[in-house]
Amino acid sequence: MRFLAILCALFLAALPARAADIAIALTDDLIKVDAGFSGAKIVLFGALSDADGAVAPKEGPGYDIVAVVRGPGSIFRMRPMLHQDLIWKAGPAIDIGAPELLLTSANRPLDEIASPPLRRALGLGAEAAWIAPGVVAASPKAARYVQETGALSIAESFLEHVRKVGRFREAVGGVKFRKGALFSIDVELAPATPVGDYAVEVFLFRDGALISRDGAKLSVRKVGLEREIYELAHSQPFAYGLGCVIISLIAGWLAAAAFRK
Repeated sequence: MRFLAILCALFLAALPARAADIAIALTDDLIKVDAGFSGAKIVLFGALSDADGAVAPKEGPGYDIVAVVRGPGSIFRMRPMLHQDLIWKAGPAIDIGAPELLLTSANRPLDEIASPPLRRALGLGAEAAWIAPGVVAASPKAARYVQETGALSIAESFLEHVRKVGRFREAVGGVKFRKGALFSIDVELAPATPVGDYAVEVFLFRDGALISRDGAKLSVRKVGLEREIYELAHSQPFAYGLGCVIISLIAGWLAAAAFRK
């Protein structure tokens, strides 16, 4: 029933269109995270409309659809592993400014849909050259490392890591066309997805030009005991830290008592 309601709403929203328009909705705008969270899938349903009636990209040459789930800007702190004598140790801290989450889905490769300046302006995908200006050394020692290694190389390593854990991803072929001008896009959220509020945007291109866009909101929230612990850690960090120390002491005392027996 909810699926049909979403499709009807999208189709009606697309009727009073201009030259071409796009409208989307989420099947679920709240993702609940608990101790057993292993990732989730959200589905975006959308509809296209044209001044002369509904059209689908497969029926209209030159149409492309790109969906983006984007988190707020954040600062990632990285420490390169440096080889010193016979051991490896953590190097100086380097801060990198980037979105907390950036998931992109499209019916074709992004470089075939829009030009690099337009992709960068809209935040479609990520490239090392776009991340490099956000590389900041946290100390003089880190500044020397950035100068020797290069901000571009550090950005490439950062992208490799966030893509591996599922925070950044570019998926091709994730757009599924349904009847008429209706389509759906499956977006996978990795287990490492942080809690927070995310912006969901879908862009409609034709022959490399952006002609329409629509957006929605997505929230990822902790539930149950995990939520209570999370809120305590952020609202009362001293009490949270003291509690962790007390629990560790009790656990250590119990373990020592067990071994003595």
